[in-house]
Amino acid sequence: MITDLFRLTYSEPTSVKIFRRSIIVLCVGLSIAIFIVLCIQMHDELPTVNTIYRTAKNLPTPNIYFYYGYNFTVNCAFTNTTGNYNCNDAISSTTYNTTKSQYVVSFVSNTAITSQVTYVLSINITDPSYNITNQTDYLEMYAYDKDYDLNIIPLSGNQVQFEESLFVKNMYFFGQPISDIAHYEWTFDRCIRKALIFDVLSYFGREKYLRMPYLDSHMSTVSTANSDLRTNNTSFAILRFITTPPFILTEETEERSKTILSVLGIIGGIWSGVAAFYIFLFGPGLISPWGFVQSRLFKSHYKKDALPFVYEPDSADDANTSIQKRLNNLEKRIEFYDRFIFDDPLLNFIKQESSQPIKSTT
Repeated sequence: MITDLFRLTYSEPTSVKIFRRSIIVLCVGLSIAIFIVLCIQMHDELPTVNTIYRTAKNLPTPNIYFYYGYNFTVNCAFTNTTGNYNCNDAISSTTYNTTKSQYVVSFVSNTAITSQVTYVLSINITDPSYNITNQTDYLEMYAYDKDYDLNIIPLSGNQVQFEESLFVKNMYFFGQPISDIAHYEWTFDRCIRKALIFDVLSYFGREKYLRMPYLDSHMSTVSTANSDLRTNNTSFAILRFITTPPFILTEETEERSKTILSVLGIIGGIWSGVAAFYIFLFGPGLISPWGFVQSRLFKSHYKKDALPFVYEPDSADDANTSIQKRLNNLEKRIEFYDRFIFDDPLLNFIKQESSQPIKSTT
């Protein structure tokens, strides 16, 4: 189709030639415009997420960080199917974070959870300047999966937006009522996100992933009437989280719906439709170059140009006259093919080559 745009030797009416070239330019321009739009959509596309749920035999105990403006401590105890245990060795000593201007305590346990476990973390204020009537300051809690703790592992720098959101994904605020200890229950599931790293190869279907385990958690406040639990004015809150098998592991994989190859496939389908439309208008090619344009739209133009090539009926009784008419009809057919059908640039090239003098090799 594109070669017809430059076929200057093709003998057809000027109006048909202009119409043919206009259709070719329009089809090519439309295909290029669609390709550009698809490429822009591919570049700006947000990846889809394919989610699979699996069962896991165990869960790593999450890392939890507490921040507060007053000095405080955290005590830990847990219960599993075999009894009650002290887990204060998983609690760090209180340190002062100069960046946040807050005190921080971390809960980091290397014990994997394999059965039903209940952890209880009790928070106690040790700062003498603290007043129980203080209702303006809130204790902050941040939780991370052990394998991807942003307090330990710096950001990868691969421009993965989901990675940056992990800082606030499991962030909670604790408040203390005046008349009782605040009780919170926290539940979590483990997820693994395979985040797509954007590079040149990803546009060709060869994805690179950043593996990011994280927590999908929820927290609720438990209403209790256990005022007697407050042994002194230093008790702030109690956090309890319970895990029960079977453990559900969520695997999330980011995927592109468009790549360079898929875009080329779309363009190939569009171009096939355009070519079919072009064949409908102008015929399938040199062997049968007649389509809707020649037979319907510009029939009158072709009638005028093709009229000299109409065959003469051979009804003469004279043999010589009959032979002459046959020769005339044959010459008309050959001239008609040369003008309207055959395109012989190869013959012209051979003619030019043969007309050049042969160089001597001696």
